[in-house]
Amino acid sequence: MSDDYMPVQKVLHWVVVALVVVQAGLGLWVAFDAPADEALAGRLYNAHDGTGAVLLVLMLLRLAVRLVNYVPRLPRGTPHWVATAAWLNHRALYVVLIVQPLLGWLNNGANGYPWSFYGLFNIPSPIGQNQAAAAWLSSLHLWGAEALAVLVVLHLGGVAYHTVIRRDGLLRRMT
Repeated sequence: MSDDYMPVQKVLHWVVVALVVVQAGLGLWVAFDAPADEALAGRLYNAHDGTGAVLLVLMLLRLAVRLVNYVPRLPRGTPHWVATAAWLNHRALYVVLIVQPLLGWLNNGANGYPWSFYGLFNIPSPIGQNQAAAAWLSSLHLWGAEALAVLVVLHLGGVAYHTVIRRDGLLRRMT
């Protein structure tokens, strides 16, 4: 067995990374500095919604690939607590990256808006407009974004630990 991830796993990982960066920028922009120009604001929301839909599909694909393919073990000598933290962090990343777009979709519906795929078509919401649910879902979506930020920082900390301190080649497996 190889110590590297399969090419499809690497591509999916890095495409998701790029889209999460884009999504974070769009999310921060629309949440904290939405443009006064309604047309531009609409395009930003459509881009955020569409990117969320793409991320959901890619994460479900990543999960399927991960479940049916070999996942390399951590480098020899990795402390048990590090392995446990990595195991928990990876699973939490998958959960948040799958749940977060679903929360956004439900939040759109509760606010009376469709989930737009880049303005090309709408994905109907399973729930109707409901201001109480909208406030709750909006909070959950924000907390999900904050949780994702923490998980990403922990993930990068793990990469730094393996690259700078242990120097065990872990990063090479995903590049």
